Amino acid sequence: MKKRLYIIVGLLLLTIVQGCSKNCTVTGKVTFPDGTPLDRGTVLFENDTMSARGPIKKDGTFTMISGDNKGVPKGTYKVSIGKLTEPTITTTPSADGKGPSKVKVTPNISPIDAKYSSSAKSGLTCEVKGRTKYDITVEPPK
Repeated sequence: MKKRLYIIVGLLLLTIVQGCSKNCTVTGKVTFPDGTPLDRGTVLFENDTMSARGPIKKDGTFTMISGDNKGVPKGTYKVSIGKLTEPTITTTPSADGKGPSKVKVTPNISPIDAKYSSSAKSGLTCEVKGRTKYDITVEPPK
């Protein structure tokens, strides 16, 4: 009985230690200095060998994905935040209803400083050694 218990405990420990031998879970939250969450966009990780993404939810939280897999391999990553602005498209029918409609495209303004759109300029890095919680505080546009 004791031997079986030791084997089970040993296997559990081995599973925990090797739990991130391929991909490690990386989660976090993107907020402004006052604690308000960034409610859209994508956190992007990149290094010399790979890239990963984490869609930002309405509450500011994200979970990183590399390819079709959850998590990212161990390593150091430069970080950026993208896909913040989607243009607004408005269609207005012609006055007589017979002519072509007018289409107006209005670009949305990013809610964060432009430096975060580039991993070379953002100043953000994340080192993944295992299960990682990586919270990001962003500044509004200057």
